[in-house]
Amino acid sequence: MPISLHDYSPADQQIWDEELADFVPQRILDSHIHLFDPRHLTGPDASKVTWGLADLATLKAWAERLYPGRETHFLALGTPLKAIDVAAHNRWCLDEIAGDPNSRLNRLVTPKCRVEDIERDLRSAQVIGLKPYRIFSVTGDIAECRIEEFLTHEQMELANEHGAWVTMHLSRFHGCADEQNLRDLTEYTTRRYPRIRWILAHAARSFTYWPIRQAIDRLRDLPQLWYDVSAVTDIRPLITLFQREDRRRIWFGSDGIDATYFHGQYAALGRAWQAVDADRAALQFPHCDGRPILAIYEQLLSIKQAIEIAEWTTEEVEGLFWRNASEALGIAFREDAGDQTPAFGVGEIGSKTAATYERAKGLIPGGTQLLSKRPEMFAPGCWPAYAASARGCEVVDLDGRRLIDMTTSGIGSCLLGYADPDVTAAVRRRVAQGSMSSLNAAEEVDLAEELIAVHPWAEQARFARSGGEAMSIAVRIARAATGRDRIAFCGYHGWSDWYLAANHGEATQQTPQTPADGAEQAVQANEGGSGHDDSLRAHLLPGLDPTGVPRGLAGTALPFTYNRLDELRQRLTRYGNEIAAVVMEPTRSVDPQPGFLEGVRELCDEHGAVLLFDEISAGWRMHLGGAHLKYGVQPDIAVFAKALGNGHPMAAIIGRRHVMDAAQKSFISSTYWTEAVGPTAALATIRKLRQLDAVSHVTRIGERMRTIWTELGTRHGVPAVAAGHAALLKLSFDHPQAAELSTLLTAKMLARGFLVGGGFYPSYAHRDSHLDAFAAAADEAFAELAVAIHNDDLRDRLAKIGVDVRHTGFGRLN
Repeated sequence: MPISLHDYSPADQQIWDEELADFVPQRILDSHIHLFDPRHLTGPDASKVTWGLADLATLKAWAERLYPGRETHFLALGTPLKAIDVAAHNRWCLDEIAGDPNSRLNRLVTPKCRVEDIERDLRSAQVIGLKPYRIFSVTGDIAECRIEEFLTHEQMELANEHGAWVTMHLSRFHGCADEQNLRDLTEYTTRRYPRIRWILAHAARSFTYWPIRQAIDRLRDLPQLWYDVSAVTDIRPLITLFQREDRRRIWFGSDGIDATYFHGQYAALGRAWQAVDADRAALQFPHCDGRPILAIYEQLLSIKQAIEIAEWTTEEVEGLFWRNASEALGIAFREDAGDQTPAFGVGEIGSKTAATYERAKGLIPGGTQLLSKRPEMFAPGCWPAYAASARGCEVVDLDGRRLIDMTTSGIGSCLLGYADPDVTAAVRRRVAQGSMSSLNAAEEVDLAEELIAVHPWAEQARFARSGGEAMSIAVRIARAATGRDRIAFCGYHGWSDWYLAANHGEATQQTPQTPADGAEQAVQANEGGSGHDDSLRAHLLPGLDPTGVPRGLAGTALPFTYNRLDELRQRLTRYGNEIAAVVMEPTRSVDPQPGFLEGVRELCDEHGAVLLFDEISAGWRMHLGGAHLKYGVQPDIAVFAKALGNGHPMAAIIGRRHVMDAAQKSFISSTYWTEAVGPTAALATIRKLRQLDAVSHVTRIGERMRTIWTELGTRHGVPAVAAGHAALLKLSFDHPQAAELSTLLTAKMLARGFLVGGGFYPSYAHRDSHLDAFAAAADEAFAELAVAIHNDDLRDRLAKIGVDVRHTGFGRLN
């Protein structure tokens, strides 16, 4: 039974002062709280309800008592009681919620409610959805009823049409872990009602540890799903939720006034639970310290401890208490410069982010470790160089600006999304056990077995921690296995000497064997003596002077063009008994032409060369394992990195035994190749990719981005081009000032909360909601691009906002 404001005790005050005052943020959006007026009770059961008035003024008064000094708004719910006059109650709730423009209402709904009346209320600006409840089940069974038995399909169709929110208190004994509930939620969210936005109340009705722990792996992959944590006082379900769900989908709720404004808590009893009201129950041990506190404070203490265990940031705590819900519901809090997410105009960058990059340019040659993360490659002067945190597909820069990443998901490294909860949990466990010692990590053996199981043609594996070094290892192994020096290649393969040697040309090597008729012209095209001939221009980017690469390596790296089997044949005809390996990506931007990869395989077999597939970028994105599995062509060696560790450094070289055994003849060894975090992350990533259909998801998201990009270009008359595979999409402009257009778009989209560049590598964390928001923001930005093209003033517009044209090749930063 809820208490009155006068019953707030000294013990409550002590807990607030000592434990909660420094934890609860300055803003709260209580996403589960009930409005109630006893005058709406009717019938013989009315006398059984002893609750008092809970109008908006009462809710505000309680909020000020419980969270003093905090700005508090509500997602209020109608109160589901058998004895309530639903129509009168809903009319009163609408009138009450109008007293706070920043609060919203989910109106009470029963199977008897007419859709016409529901639709009328949904047209109100502050009514955003529905509050059904199991006691209204048409079956009369309130314990084991299905969703459709207390929220009709006709009502769900209406909610789907309006994109309404539904606060759902799941029925059935196992709650979210019940198989029927899981099947229904999957059906509703992915197929039948994809626009309904479900809020699973009470951490998906997990008042104890068991339901959410059983169901989390399936729930978190469902779209249009959020959670409120109202009335959950057991820390265990909160730990599971906070560690393993997308943190932006979790909202604070109290379930006040009726459910948590009493002295006591909800106690777990095995897989069940029970409310323990200390004011009504006799103490079992009266000699103990009997100073119970409010259940809402018990809930807040559990939230605090679970957050500490899950290692949330301050920004994420604010997200739980208000930002996650306020952004989703479109609720604006009052202006407070010291407490708000910073807003930036076009061309602006936060002072801390900008100052840090200025320091970096004086301390780190080139400013960054990776060219692809250099701000000058995007929008010099306004691109944020650093992320303070990243989760899902959202990053937060050093100044607190939150941005949705619509670029390359960590240069292709985070296929599951940033800080994937399963991978992170596995890594944390290994770190806690010690990730390095004088002995080896057994996880590398497990990982070798896992990779070979996915790629049955392979028999052995070696490991490194980055793609570039893994490619160097693979080339070394190929050279050791064949006793040859030259490498024929196409595509990009890293920064190493063996690769950049291509830009020294070919002439300084020993006299090659005589080519067949017609072969000379093709191979001479890239010959340039010992000077810089830019052979890699077509494979990577212009301007790669091979400074620091020994000139003696000239002629050891021989480029050929993808899908040009004739060029490779000419290389092998001329240098056949000197070529150790043919190194290539099985695909990058286009599919191989029929017979191309098969032809490469045959030429390698004919000339005794190792076929080495670089799967660093394409691997796992287009097929579980290497993209070569999709095309049915087996290499001798395949190399993986990037997505293999989902953001944790890990690389693998797998291959046939007769080739890989050469690693025992050539010294290939490094201390940090033996640490345990990389293999642990890779194992967790592969196992999750096995469970999910990530390939289909990223392909669908990528294709949708292609459609959005193309349609925006057509609508606004902007020559936008979306090329490449859906999982590795390249976004560009077919225009003489393509770099200026790209830079201006990047600056405009930054001001709208998006990272946008020249490519989009979708992750499993990208959802349709992200693309919806991107499309709306990009529509405005494309309109500005169209005007700039028409007025021929692209550079003037960039100069006006203080942004330089992005760089398009490799060169000195200073």
